[in-house]
Amino acid sequence: MLGLLSACDPFTDETEMGGIVEESALKLSVYSTTDGGNEIVMVNHTKGVGSYWNYIVGKTASDSVVAVIPFLGQQTIHFTGLCDGGTVEATRTVNITQIDHPADVTWNYFAGTGTSGKKWTWDTTAPACYGDGGWAAIYAPNWDPRTADQTDDPNGYMVFDLNGGPNLTLYGGDGQVKAKGTFTFDMSDKLPQCDNGAAWGIGTLTLNGVTVLSGHYVYGSEPVYKYRILTINDHEMVLCAAPDGTEGWGDATFWLFRCE
Repeated sequence: MLGLLSACDPFTDETEMGGIVEESALKLSVYSTTDGGNEIVMVNHTKGVGSYWNYIVGKTASDSVVAVIPFLGQQTIHFTGLCDGGTVEATRTVNITQIDHPADVTWNYFAGTGTSGKKWTWDTTAPACYGDGGWAAIYAPNWDPRTADQTDDPNGYMVFDLNGGPNLTLYGGDGQVKAKGTFTFDMSDKLPQCDNGAAWGIGTLTLNGVTVLSGHYVYGSEPVYKYRILTINDHEMVLCAAPDGTEGWGDATFWLFRCE
């Protein structure tokens, strides 16, 4: 018994934390399925390293993914390797010279198919194109409706394009650039109408570095960068936004645009 007791020393775990694979040791394959095409294959062949891919139009934790990227030019794919001891970052580039695989039609709705993109202005055919209304309840401003002449820049406009990436340029009525940035959308992020569950928010539009025309709440001045998409097609775009936590019929701002 004495021998057993003397052997019971305090236990120390001397197991070392796993290491981090060097970026140069990553075995990644990133390539187009056709010469210069926009269908891109991404595969992580690195044994013992988990995957997280950011491929511009989406993200995944799968080791392999095939994605259709709707942008021309040099595109950068970001990879995060998940190692026992931490993470390792890497990038790979592909040069897309042709759009030979159809992408989500929503990209075309926003930005068209040509290099010039699509120009969006206030929808002057609607009774009101900006204003206040009920969140998750109605589809156009009716509590404090305003025409284009009552906005910050009645003759301003926006151009969405896909030249090298999802770009948005905001122009003043004088034709001068006011801001440039990028856009993304998520048509799976839906919000039903608060009273009857019917379709209301059919997706979300998120901007970076730029806002839409009069890109602030009706009763505020802080820029708004995320919007619920109520309508998007070849000629119409209807957006709505409200502060986080707003419940059905709460104050919300609406924007109605039309493509020329």
